[in-house]
Amino acid sequence: MLQASPIVPDVNLTELKGLIFDCDGVLINSRMANISFYNHLRGKAGMQRLSAAEEEFVHMATYEQALDHIFPGPERATVMTFLEAMESHFDYYELLQVEEGLTPMLGWLSKRNFRLGICTNRISPLEPFLKRFGLDNFFFPMQTASNSKPKPDPDGLLQVLGAWGMAQGEVAYIGDSKVDEMAAMAAGIPFWSFKNQDLAASLHINSFFELHAWLKLAVQKNG
Repeated sequence: MLQASPIVPDVNLTELKGLIFDCDGVLINSRMANISFYNHLRGKAGMQRLSAAEEEFVHMATYEQALDHIFPGPERATVMTFLEAMESHFDYYELLQVEEGLTPMLGWLSKRNFRLGICTNRISPLEPFLKRFGLDNFFFPMQTASNSKPKPDPDGLLQVLGAWGMAQGEVAYIGDSKVDEMAAMAAGIPFWSFKNQDLAASLHINSFFELHAWLKLAVQKNG
């Protein structure tokens, strides 16, 4: 099990009232699953595996954006025929995992009336997806690319703020990609980077064990 860092970050956590999460790469460790899925499609179309740059793109993009980017030519028709045949992708879900330390942290936050929301570039409804992992009862609202403009547009984040009736300084957005960083900046919301030291963020988080420990200290400080 990962251990929480004893070093308290130079960020004021005592005013925090809500956390907004990206989904893939933050709540769910899905990077390898996404890469495996799209490489599977490339194989069906007789194409080479994704390059490193393409792997990075599909991890950040919406489903439609990923398909447009990695199947720009006649191979797209082959892929669409394959997808329309509704071949099972259960192997994809077997590769997904809830990030370690997340569920107990969410339970602890919920009991203390922290608001928890999601802003993701996924298009499909999140409820059945999150239910697979026991995460379906923690979050409201859940903004996707089907009910708000996709990131880096700040629309989804601003809709969460509106639903909560909170100011930008009372929340933080936890993401793992450049589009997350850009969306938070555009919305005026503090950005916390998850497992990505290359992003410009007010807080860099190595694990949810670490974040949970920091939040507990902030609550104790509030009395």
